[in-house]
Amino acid sequence: MVHVNKLIGKNIKLARVKKDWSQADLAHRLDVEQSYISRVESGLVAASCERIYEIIHLLDCESTDIFPPAKPTKTSFNG
Repeated sequence: MVHVNKLIGKNIKLARVKKDWSQADLAHRLDVEQSYISRVESGLVAASCERIYEIIHLLDCESTDIFPPAKPTKTSFNG
């Protein structure tokens, strides 16, 4: 199973490329280092919810473009 950080990172990259921005372009607009964007896009770093919200706003995309769909999980209750 692919880790959710990798899926989010891949989706951020896709949205960034659609806008024809480099990692440096996005980093500049977020006031972060380009290496941070690289680590987020590769799934090595989990971006905070606030940061992802900023990215969605800057890239002018929908949250559904970035976040993978939630899958139902099994829950067990003892009682």
